[in-house]
Amino acid sequence: MKYREDFENIEELPTYFVGVGEVDGFRFRLLQKDDLYLYEVKSPNSVHYELFREHIVPKCIDFNNRIYSEREGKVVYPKSKDFGVWAWTTYSMKRAKEIFDGK
Repeated sequence: MKYREDFENIEELPTYFVGVGEVDGFRFRLLQKDDLYLYEVKSPNSVHYELFREHIVPKCIDFNNRIYSEREGKVVYPKSKDFGVWAWTTYSMKRAKEIFDGK
């Protein structure tokens, strides 16, 4: 795992974005960021909350040849396989705040 100090520059996650792929059309909005990230996720039928620890990976500079930067990193949003490992979902804002606050 990489850390902030491993890179000269870090690309942060956006405050707001619209999902693609398996979350196509979902709207993601950053609510809080500290030791964890807390996003509100609005899908066509519901609202839920996703929390996760920061994960930083080297930024890809040549996708075709799989070349990655040694100086540039980016924070990544968890994939579905990461939930339950370093990311969590809850439908309750109250529970999301409890997790975020470490309770």
